[in-house]
Amino acid sequence: MTKCVKIACILGILGLGCNSAIADDVQKEIEALKKENELLELKKKNEQLKAGKEVKESSVGSAVVERSGFLGFCKGEYKNTGCFIGAELGIAPSVKNNISIAGTNSYDFGSGETSTIPFSLIFGYQHYFAQNMGINFKGYVGYANYNSDITLSQQHTVDYKSQALHYGIELSYLYDFIATPKHTFGLNVGIGYEFGTFLGQGLYKNTDDIQMNLSLDSYTNTAFISSIGLHYFLNTHHQFLLNFKYRGYSIVDGGNKNINGGVVKYVTTPNNLISIAYAYKF
Repeated sequence: MTKCVKIACILGILGLGCNSAIADDVQKEIEALKKENELLELKKKNEQLKAGKEVKESSVGSAVVERSGFLGFCKGEYKNTGCFIGAELGIAPSVKNNISIAGTNSYDFGSGETSTIPFSLIFGYQHYFAQNMGINFKGYVGYANYNSDITLSQQHTVDYKSQALHYGIELSYLYDFIATPKHTFGLNVGIGYEFGTFLGQGLYKNTDDIQMNLSLDSYTNTAFISSIGLHYFLNTHHQFLLNFKYRGYSIVDGGNKNINGGVVKYVTTPNNLISIAYAYKF
């Protein structure tokens, strides 16, 4: 009996030793797994940081403007930035021609009204400083014919000849209500300064009642201008504009000529203009 007890005790001691060894092995495996998980987490975080850096570098690279090619220096961060050239066709619905003839012993005056379709070449630079806001700096040169009849105070009607070259600059602010990759639509307001060189002036009439063949000198007048209108851009390159423009030509700033001791004064005032324009943006 005593011998059996001793054997049982020995087996118990051996069992405890084995269990302790197994527990140590399990603990080591757990610690190894923890370290492996930590390494995997660190590797995952490094990959995420690397991916984020690549995305950031890619976005920064995409913001770099490609300025090569024709007129590449005009390009900017936003798609509607660039140089442009185009044509403008308008209608001046109420142009007034005024004339006065002050002779030694007489005085006569008269006025006439006409409408005309002026034509201009436009060119300039457009810069967008936000997705839907920008400025447009434009230069232009154009031609218009302002011939009309003038009825003098003595009830004689004569032909008044007048043509003009208009040239100036204009700065406009653009605000877009719609701004998509393909379509842009918005409002624009502008101010500018214009020169008008009026040439080919003259009074002509050949009838039984009156004989007049009077050539007048050319003159240059200036005016501040203001405008408001709408613009539409198709695929950013094709630009269409509709504008109303007021030009402050004064009735007192015209031409004059001394003839036979008298003075002839004359002026054309094309103040209002409605225009449509097309421009191609490079």
